Amino acid sequence: MAQSNFFLGKLVPTVKKITEKGIDLLAIILFSTLFLFGILQVFFRWVLNNPLVWSEEAIQLMYVWICYLGWAIAERKDSHIRITAVMNALPEKGQKWLQVFNHILCIVFSVLMVYYGIKLVGVGAKRTAVSFKLNYGVVYLMGPISNFIIIFYELAGLIECLTKGPRNYKDKGGDEE
Repeated sequence: MAQSNFFLGKLVPTVKKITEKGIDLLAIILFSTLFLFGILQVFFRWVLNNPLVWSEEAIQLMYVWICYLGWAIAERKDSHIRITAVMNALPEKGQKWLQVFNHILCIVFSVLMVYYGIKLVGVGAKRTAVSFKLNYGVVYLMGPISNFIIIFYELAGLIECLTKGPRNYKDKGGDEE
């Protein structure tokens, strides 16, 4: 029992806090760099009439990473789009088991994404970017990493649902009532 309390009370919040800060920082750095590259691309193309060959591809690859990071951030904040009419119509016990099912489904999906993402990293390791030296395995690595983090967030949500009960989505706004 003491080991379970350590896991739920100390380890999970610590790991969650570290991953949250890391993901947020990486997202800020990537988005700022993407924005800077976009400004440079426009400036070089239209003002200097000498376009940067590598900037468009770099922006596209950073955008892939930003999308995966955004997915993890939305998962962490439990802010994905959802239709709550059915959930809100159920009694609390039904809501709990529907949310448990949802967490398990997301975990299974993310496990599959990690598995096939690792395979994709292997395939990408054989390719490099066209306009600069970057192995595509590095780009594809964000898929398994972000899905591994999503698995962690979903497990934390599952444990919370089982121990504290279902989340109440009636106060999230919208037309649920």
